Formats: sequence, structure tokens, C-alpha cells
Amino acid sequence: MQIALIKVIMVSKAILGITVIIALSSVVIFNNNSATAERDWNECVTKYDSKWGSHCKNCAMDGDTYKVMLRNTCTENIDVLCCVQEKYKNWKCYTHNNLAAQDTLYGYACQGNGKYLVWAKKAGDKQIKFPTVQEVNADYTD
Repeated sequence: MQIALIKVIMVSKAILGITVIIALSSVVIFNNNSATAERDWNECVTKYDSKWGSHCKNCAMDGDTYKVMLRNTCTENIDVLCCVQEKYKNWKCYTHNNLAAQDTLYGYACQGNGKYLVWAKKAGDKQIKFPTVQEVNADYTD
């Protein structure tokens, strides 16, 4: 009788242990999915170069031109908003949609001061909206 009781206790402990393992696995899987959903897509955009005075067909003079070159360093496609500040503090903004992994983009200011801003989101995400040029100019005056 004692042997049967010991076997029942051991089976109960084994079932409890398996239940705990399954519960913990669910928490880990849930947390990993949440981390993916809350990813900071801005981390995908890396500055790899910048240039002063390079020729720009959209600028009247090249001497003060500032050009920033950025790369998508993630494996997923992203949408990017790049804003470059002119020396008189207004921002020129450019949207690049569906930028593939390792693809590059650039933003420029004809009379730049060397400042730029970048926003990124997963390509095609309609729930996240980039700021408008008016919002950027109002929120980033320095």
C-alpha cells in the first residue's frame, strides 16, 4: 500500500512539474511575441556617411549643402522619414517607403547646419503615422 501511495505522489509531482514547465514556456513565448510587436524600428537606420558642399541638382549653390546617407541595417523592409535642418532652422523632410535590408537613402539641405532626424516603422504599417513637416518644424526648433 505504501508503494502504491508513493507512486501516486510521484505521478502527481511529475504532472505538476510538467504543468509548471508548460506555463513558463507560454510566458516566454508571449514575451518574445510582445518584444517583436514593440520593436524600435528606428534602430534599423544607421548613418554611414555625410558630406558638406557636394553637388545637388535641387540647390542653387553647393557650398553649404549638407547630405546625410543612411542605411537599413535590419533584415525587414522599413518605411523611413528623414528630415535635414537648414541653417535657418526649417526642416526638409523625405519619406522613403519599403526600404529593403541594406538599402540606402539620403536626405539633404541646400544650406544645412548638420542636423538630421530619422523616424522608421515596419514597411506598410498604417497604424503608425510619421509627423508632418509642419509638426517637425514646430517640435524641433533648435
